Amino acid sequence: TMLAARAFGAPRIVIVDVDDYRLSVAKDLGADQIVKVSSNIEDVAEEVLLIHKAMGTDVDVTFDCAGFTKTMSTALGATR
Repeated sequence: TMLAARAFGAPRIVIVDVDDYRLSVAKDLGADQIVKVSSNIEDVAEEVLLIHKAMGTDVDVTFDCAGFTKTMSTALGATR
């Protein structure tokens, strides 16, 4: 998903995940920033702030590639 977004012109890409290995792969493949989050739904508000900080601007588009309540809530909360 990240590589497709880059190929179609995404100017800045922040990858968010709970797994250090997947985050390191994303960074190696060209993610501008990575953000490690928890699997705890109570952390969504704090993590949205971390995503905004990593992005450095408003988030226009998000892709939730997991489909869990937590990941969807985080993606929706981070997108303007």
